[in-house]
Amino acid sequence: MRRIALFLVALLLSVTLVSVPASAFNGFQLSTSSVENFTLTDQNNSDMRFSDMTEDIVVVSFLFTRCTDVCPIITQNLKMVQQQIPDEIADEVGFVSITLDPRHDTPEVLTDYMALHGVEWPHLTGNSTELAEVWSRFGMVVQEIVTDPHDDNLSDMDGQIHNSSVVYTNENGTSLELMFLPTGMTLTTLAVDEAGWELNTSDSQFGTMVNGINGYDAPADWSWWWSLKLFNETSENWEDSPVGIDSVNALEDQHLAWFSSQANASLLTAPVGDDASVQVVNPDNTTALVSIPNFTGHHLTQGAFDGAGIDVDISDSSFGHFLNSINGVSAPADWSWWWQLHTWNQTNMTWEDAEVGMDGLDDPMTIAWAPNSTDNSNIPTPGFATIEATECSGNGWIMGSGQNAHCMCDAGYEWAEDDDMRCVTILSEEPEYTVGHSTITYILDEDKKPRVSWLSDKWLPEDFVEDIVTLAEKEGLIEIESEGIPSVGLILSVVMISMAAISVRAKSE
Repeated sequence: MRRIALFLVALLLSVTLVSVPASAFNGFQLSTSSVENFTLTDQNNSDMRFSDMTEDIVVVSFLFTRCTDVCPIITQNLKMVQQQIPDEIADEVGFVSITLDPRHDTPEVLTDYMALHGVEWPHLTGNSTELAEVWSRFGMVVQEIVTDPHDDNLSDMDGQIHNSSVVYTNENGTSLELMFLPTGMTLTTLAVDEAGWELNTSDSQFGTMVNGINGYDAPADWSWWWSLKLFNETSENWEDSPVGIDSVNALEDQHLAWFSSQANASLLTAPVGDDASVQVVNPDNTTALVSIPNFTGHHLTQGAFDGAGIDVDISDSSFGHFLNSINGVSAPADWSWWWQLHTWNQTNMTWEDAEVGMDGLDDPMTIAWAPNSTDNSNIPTPGFATIEATECSGNGWIMGSGQNAHCMCDAGYEWAEDDDMRCVTILSEEPEYTVGHSTITYILDEDKKPRVSWLSDKWLPEDFVEDIVTLAEKEGLIEIESEGIPSVGLILSVVMISMAAISVRAKSE
């Protein structure tokens, strides 16, 4: 029997979602096309169309009922948001939650979950095929993969998914931990950088468009264009990619090709070896191949930020790669501060200033980027650490940190009945699976366009309400300019969320 882990990756930059630097909003501001209509099953076992949400502003969250940490907090946060929305727009704001665990979350289970948390907005489920399409429309990627980090047959990129991450502390002191989840664009960028090519790209409503590679630019009359192909390991054939480059999971599809639509397709060759690779077939039928054999801090940085949909600008210089900006924020002209690289000392369990650049870090486990004015002690402890024999009874690895820490058990093991920090042998016949905890909550406008996103549960209800009010002003629902929503304060918010969590746990028991 195998233990399966269901990882949810927060991808803000995808075929449909393109992140831009936040301005008027507290959360991440988005520039995106409308989410197409879909039909799922609500908690009453009735069909519900997304178009049935007729409110001018719609809040969409993703969760699953077996989640014991961030999901209840998100639900309670949204409950507080609903209570704090100004009366003048309360009827114009709708809420809907969509499951990430359709195998478990039946309408009956969702009904019990809603009763447990005291909420009444629709909670939707469906079959895996239906939900996969919906997740894709919101830029959510859900995968089932075997969680065996000790498998020596894994390639370098595969091995990093379990224990590599980037802790990002922004200029305001807010921190996020980003898993290493490279996209096809990450792989393309790394290959172009490795080969010294020039890459001509543009942003569109469909995501990043590759217009030219190393001087071969697609013409304006579209007599030919750059076509993206992925190598099918099963059929051993090159196939047209069903998604855009930003939505390709480079851990799953490690071999891709950029093929001129007028070139000879037979020039594409089957990849050799386990190293990730990028092939190019130019319009004149000349070819090129780049492999990416080693894993460095540059790869980790690019892959983690790309996977989270956060824009990162990295340039190459005579001294190696240099990070210019994160989410559109770069060091000021007077260099009063700059982005500094940090490494995690597993022995001392502390962050340290990196002694080398990102290129000098081979096979890094965890790194951090923060303004150089940030004290190392103010950077949060990483949730992914070096695997030790004592972790999870020696049969797994720890995901998350603090109260959110729990084991991801190896194949053949599961959580102990009363302790999710220990892994014991699976005795049941049915395979076990767990669900990852990263998620995104969106605020959509009347046209069902995602306008703002919030990562995980690291946000306060009053900040979320401010974004709803700001969007209402932009949409003309509120005539006067907002002066801010009165805050109940950080301490009160934490107390209310904690009380709600205690109450929910008591009800559950």
